[in-house]
Amino acid sequence: MAELKKEVLSSTVNKVLDEYLSALHADEEIDDESANRLDELLRKGKAPKFEEIDSVLFPPSQGNKT
Repeated sequence: MAELKKEVLSSTVNKVLDEYLSALHADEEIDDESANRLDELLRKGKAPKFEEIDSVLFPPSQGNKT
């Protein structure tokens, strides 16, 4: 099976993502876990799909079975 190559992000992109993560952590309406999951997704080096962003920001709750 072919290995997936992790994309290397430029230093500029890393700086932008660092600032974005700081802003997310400063926002009282966004919990830190969601911000960290979004940061991890964005640092993968490829454009995430809408569904991926939605799932990291709004994971299904364990008590919700819809």
